[in-house]
Amino acid sequence: MKGTLSYASARFAERLVSFFLLPILTKIVTKEEYAIWTQSILITGILTPIILLKFETTVVKFFPNWTSQNKKENSVIVFMMTLILILFCMLASLSLVFNKYIAFLIFGDYQLSIYIPIVVGLLLSELLFEFLIALLRISDRINNLSIYLVAKSVWRLAIITLVLIGIDNSFYYAFWSFVVFQFFITFGLFFWEINLISMIRVGLNKGRSEWSKILKFSFPLVPFIMLIMIHNFADRFFIAHFLGLEVLAIYSAAFSLATIITFFHSTINFILFTELSKKWLNKNKDNITFLLKKIFTAYFALTLPFLVFIGIAGSEFLQVLTTKDYFISPQVLFLICFNIAIFGFYQFTYNIVLLERGSFDAPIIMLFVTGINIFINFILVPKIGILGSALASFFSNSLLAIISYKISQNILKYKFPFKEFIKILIRSLIMGLVIWQGINYLGNDIISLSIILIFASLIYILLDIFGSDDSSFISVTKIKSFLK
Repeated sequence: MKGTLSYASARFAERLVSFFLLPILTKIVTKEEYAIWTQSILITGILTPIILLKFETTVVKFFPNWTSQNKKENSVIVFMMTLILILFCMLASLSLVFNKYIAFLIFGDYQLSIYIPIVVGLLLSELLFEFLIALLRISDRINNLSIYLVAKSVWRLAIITLVLIGIDNSFYYAFWSFVVFQFFITFGLFFWEINLISMIRVGLNKGRSEWSKILKFSFPLVPFIMLIMIHNFADRFFIAHFLGLEVLAIYSAAFSLATIITFFHSTINFILFTELSKKWLNKNKDNITFLLKKIFTAYFALTLPFLVFIGIAGSEFLQVLTTKDYFISPQVLFLICFNIAIFGFYQFTYNIVLLERGSFDAPIIMLFVTGINIFINFILVPKIGILGSALASFFSNSLLAIISYKISQNILKYKFPFKEFIKILIRSLIMGLVIWQGINYLGNDIISLSIILIFASLIYILLDIFGSDDSSFISVTKIKSFLK
């Protein structure tokens, strides 16, 4: 697919820049302020796809080759934008009127209501940006999209750093500065890329015949995405209310490290769903099965070595990035990362379920799994702390992945690549042995860890190069032949 390399590179750069933000914030602001930052980013991340009504997925399904010249499609997109703005205005009004109650819900503290207007402004800028990304995606402007993803992460880092360090101002002022800047830049990009005025002039009537079809696909996804967000992030709210913002700061810092895996599966899934949608229209299930197997193998080749590294040296690495105040046990950190990896596997298999069976039964499965997650959090967090949240996510994510895998397997009749998985795991464990012995001999300071990681990574790459083609990441990712 055109632009795949640029998109993957942009996602990598975005995560890399985020790493610079982690040590800056954790070393400069208080643990409570860092928790406020992460909770604000989290709540906007939860609300964005809900207020978007999952239209960012719907446009890929119905307009995979959109051009701005198509007036009927433009009319439908204007309809989508209108609904999004109406929903945002309703939610923003309620949030500002009941700001103290919303602050208590998000942060566990009524007095933090001063941050609610910031969260509202951040939400608006994120809505604009995500819908812009969706439109660039379906218009095959992946290179532009990639540039904006990197730019967004850079201006976040630059503004926060400039205000906190450059002019030595408060965290509150730095947060506001970032939100205002992002809103105006995103608004400008929207006009620059989409020719918004021309789209609005098309009006709503030309696409009215498509409304029913669009909403029929999109609406069932809304409760589904709400449940996904609750399922994925309910633990943060239990921790905030039962254990406090300082403990939440530690858990959030661990999650920032774990989101490297999110880069892996989100990048793959971004490309995969578009390709699967095209192949599904052509009823090319054999090719889809082949593609899916390669995707699984590539994903394992990326995640397994990272999980081995986290299990051996993740806790020390996190403290190097932050401070000793952000210590988390290796077991909890590994579980957090492993849970994200499981969820990524679920997303790949769910694409097949979504294309074959639609979105109507998805909320039922997610409701069941989310209920289990909330119940375990409620029981375990007050008793064993953040380990309880990690265990809750493990049980619920595992169940979710198994259900989705079984359904998708019944649809396509494909086999899990066990042999490839074992080969990749062996290579990862060899790399892990090098890391373990390296730490024993050199120590776990920043210089030693850097040397050990470079050496261990080179060994893993060599093992991959000389490994069998069916499990080699370098070999597996040569997928141009079946993307055509």
